[in-house]
Amino acid sequence: MEVAGVSENTRMARYHPTEPKQAPDPQPQATYQRRPALGRWLAVLVLLLTVTVGLKLTVFNATYTAGVVSRSTVGERVINRLNNKLSDLGVTGNPVTASVAQPYLAMGVAQLYGQSANSVDATELTSAIETQASTDGVSASTSLTKSIAQRAEKLVTKTFNTTAMQTAASQLQWARQLNFYVLVAALLLTAVTVGYALSVHHFWAGLGPGLTLGGLLAVIVGVVGWFILPVMLPNTTTTVTHLLTSIGHSGLGVLIFVGGGEIVLGLLALLGHRTFRSA
Repeated sequence: MEVAGVSENTRMARYHPTEPKQAPDPQPQATYQRRPALGRWLAVLVLLLTVTVGLKLTVFNATYTAGVVSRSTVGERVINRLNNKLSDLGVTGNPVTASVAQPYLAMGVAQLYGQSANSVDATELTSAIETQASTDGVSASTSLTKSIAQRAEKLVTKTFNTTAMQTAASQLQWARQLNFYVLVAALLLTAVTVGYALSVHHFWAGLGPGLTLGGLLAVIVGVVGWFILPVMLPNTTTTVTHLLTSIGHSGLGVLIFVGGGEIVLGLLALLGHRTFRSA
């Protein structure tokens, strides 16, 4: 009976083989999808923002530009005339410095950009004259300091109201307006691009290449602009050409420095993203 039972089981196993269990299908692993076009587009936006914001804060900023003008031949001429006038009045030692004259020069630069010029606070100029007069052992009356402040305003107004300056002013105002429009367009495009990059979870992956390449492009634009700027300026007097060259070179120097910083930040972002992705 036992043998019959075993043979019966053998026959049943022969006609009804045990079906092997199917292994579960392996889940497809999520692969990292590179988007080099997004990184290149971010680099273009970084370049546009660096150039437009940099120009807005330097070349097209009256306060910043006044500091550059105060160290140029135009500013030195105004400062020397004021100090010569004070010397004739018995106050020697050149109390009018670049920092003291900068607010008055900012008034002239504002006129150059077509902006309304605010009244200048003469406190710093008055304090500098009174301090130097006390050192020289003379008295600086209120009428004296007031007359020097008025003379400073007249000198600046006369300096920036020449025909050559007004010709350059029209070009600068056009460039300033163009820079504003490009800045607004770049900000709008950046907002749309960042929203898209976040939606496809590729913001941090594109930030590193965008900053690195954009910073490199900004450095290249700054260096090239440094050398071709004198050629691009309108034909005018030597004084105005030197003034505009000094202003432009100062702004381009800032642009090159910021571009170098963006390269470093971009490389750090690339390294950080690659480290976290491989972890």
